[in-house]
Amino acid sequence: MLYVILVTSILTSLYEFKKFKERQYVREIAFSSVLLIIGVILIILRIADVKLPTPLTGIQFLFQPASRLLTEMLS
Repeated sequence: MLYVILVTSILTSLYEFKKFKERQYVREIAFSSVLLIIGVILIILRIADVKLPTPLTGIQFLFQPASRLLTEMLS
């Protein structure tokens, strides 16, 4: 399964980057590469059964101090 994902992502990136290179879209190549690498890493971690945090955990981490502050101010 891992090899299928890696081969598919490599073939897709080669196909897309060929078009970008013809039009000389350097920023698009860099941005697409970063997103592709992040996606492949997340898929590999998911296959390896690594417990990944949910986006809700990050939202709670960001807004919990503000919530406490508002609760103290209003009580």
